Amino acid sequence: MRIEAVSELTPEVQAGLARLLPQLNPNLPVPDMARLERLLADPAVTLLVATDGGQMVGTTTVIVYTTPFWIKARLDEVVVDASARGTGVGEALVMKALEIGRQKGAQVAELQSGRGPNRDAAHRLYERIGFKIRDSDVMRIRL
Repeated sequence: MRIEAVSELTPEVQAGLARLLPQLNPNLPVPDMARLERLLADPAVTLLVATDGGQMVGTTTVIVYTTPFWIKARLDEVVVDASARGTGVGEALVMKALEIGRQKGAQVAELQSGRGPNRDAAHRLYERIGFKIRDSDVMRIRL
């Protein structure tokens, strides 16, 4: 298995993401090439993919940004293909994302994960790595 940052958008990358991202949230549209190009062009963003045997088996996005108090690394859309869960792909992706955050000067890392039985394994992984559930609420408004 290899974890690497995507440096060039290819149809294979788009196809891999189109297969993986609905496993995390089937209610959201798959990103088109324009959205993915914008993602890759953003200097604050690193798109990671995990491949095994030439097939994409996982992905996450790392965004490093500055606030008045912190330099933060945010991990978004951590997803591992159903066929590869429990094999260390998720842990390898998260550890690589944290490494990138540290390299870019982040002081803390945050991620958001859904609740419920289908997220229990992911929560165990995040807690084993050292993430702590915060006493806060995530609030959202569509713009």
